[in-house]
Amino acid sequence: MRGKAIEPGSEHQHWERFCKGDRAAFDTIYHTYFPQLFQYCIRFTTDRAFIQDVLQDFFFQLFTKPPRHTAIQHLKSYLLVSVRRQLLRSLARAGDEHQELAGNEDAYTFHLELAADDQLISREQSHLRQVAMQGLLHQLTPRQREAVYLYFYENESYDSIAEILQLKEVKYARTLIYRALDEMRELVARSGALGALMRS
Repeated sequence: MRGKAIEPGSEHQHWERFCKGDRAAFDTIYHTYFPQLFQYCIRFTTDRAFIQDVLQDFFFQLFTKPPRHTAIQHLKSYLLVSVRRQLLRSLARAGDEHQELAGNEDAYTFHLELAADDQLISREQSHLRQVAMQGLLHQLTPRQREAVYLYFYENESYDSIAEILQLKEVKYARTLIYRALDEMRELVARSGALGALMRS
């Protein structure tokens, strides 16, 4: 039976209860965040079965070896950081292109596909504009796309994005997103036809 989702503002209580051995709290955390973590992981690889295995293994380890520390400011960000690390390690062991990640921060894939009702495209805009926006996103580095996804789709703060992407300072997360948006604007400006389409 599907567990009850965590209500906004009660993440800390559920996490503390779980760390103290409350099985019901773990079930609630699992059913609340598993779908969100899956949607995040599928940006790195389209192998849904692989993602299922990684997430099941992650939650199994979390359940059998609960963290001793309960002072977590943002539970969702903590889970994103942990799952991202485990997913990339698993992909590296599987011989995926992600094995080069340690030597190059952008040596991984991050898919960001836009839907017609996407947050970055208003509902009244045409399919052609959607295609144009998608093309702009593909010009960004994987890390820039991931930062844009975390900020606009997951509503993560700059602090959380810096933690998830393992950036040394929060200002780097802000700069990463600003530069991504600036590059998209510059690409629009350099293409007269595309610029006219985006302004229409």
